[in-house]
Amino acid sequence: MSATDILELFTTAQAWASAAAETEHHAPSITDVGWPLANFVIYAIIIVKFAFPLARDFLKTRREEILSTLSHASAKKQAAEALVNEYKAKLAGLDKEVQSIHAVLRDEAEREKSKLISEAQALAVKIKEDAHFLADQEVRIARQRIREEMANQAEATARELVQRNLTAADQGRLVQDFIQSIGQTR
Repeated sequence: MSATDILELFTTAQAWASAAAETEHHAPSITDVGWPLANFVIYAIIIVKFAFPLARDFLKTRREEILSTLSHASAKKQAAEALVNEYKAKLAGLDKEVQSIHAVLRDEAEREKSKLISEAQALAVKIKEDAHFLADQEVRIARQRIREEMANQAEATARELVQRNLTAADQGRLVQDFIQSIGQTR
C-alpha cells in the first residue's frame, strides 16, 4: 500500500466516526431484545427436542446402511478375489494338464502303432504261410496232372505200339499167361 492509500483510509475512517458521533445512541428496550430472544430459545428447544433426534436417527440408520453395504461389498470382493485366484491356479495348472494329455495321447498312439505293426507282421507271416501252402498245393496238383497226362500219353503210346507190334500169336500167348496166373492165385 502506498502512502496516499493509507491517507485515504484514515480520512474515510474519520468521516464515518464523526457521522456516528453525530447520531444519537439510545439503548434498546427489554421488549426489543426479550421477544426475539424468547423466540430464539423456543426455536432452539424445538430444534433440539424434535429435529436433532430425527436427524440423529436418520444419520445412525444411514451409517448402518453404509456399513452393511461396505461389509457386503467386502465379502463380495473377497469372494471375487478367491474366484480369481482359483481361476489363476486352474490356468497355471492348465499347461501341465495339456502336457499330460499330450503325453498320454502320445503313449497311446505308440502302443497302438506297436500293436498295428505286430498285427501286420503276424498277418504277413500268415499270408506267407498261406501262400506257401497254396503254392505247395498247386505244385502237387500240377504234378498230379502231369503224372496223369504222362500216364495217359504213355498209355496212348503203349496202345499204339501194342497195336502196331502185337501179332495174333502174341495175343494168344498173353491170354494163356493171364489165365494161368489167375489159376495159380486161386
